[in-house]
Amino acid sequence: MSLAQISSKGQILIPKRIRNKYGVKPGGKVHILERTEGILLKPAPDDPLETACGFLKGNFSLTEDLLKEHLKEKKHERARRSR
Repeated sequence: MSLAQISSKGQILIPKRIRNKYGVKPGGKVHILERTEGILLKPAPDDPLETACGFLKGNFSLTEDLLKEHLKEKKHERARRSR
């Protein structure tokens, strides 16, 4: 465990060993998460969209799914109006 001091401006110095291990670079960003046991600093990716690309596997189309859902809602609405 490392010990760090908080500056008068609320800043904290992350030890070099930890920055290197988790890829935290100068100018980089971290997510600050509140947990029941304390505060968690989590490195934020440089480009969140690039990081997210490819995490969904399989053969599907979000557009087709949205269109199907829209048609289902329209049918439900028509049925409700005809009562």
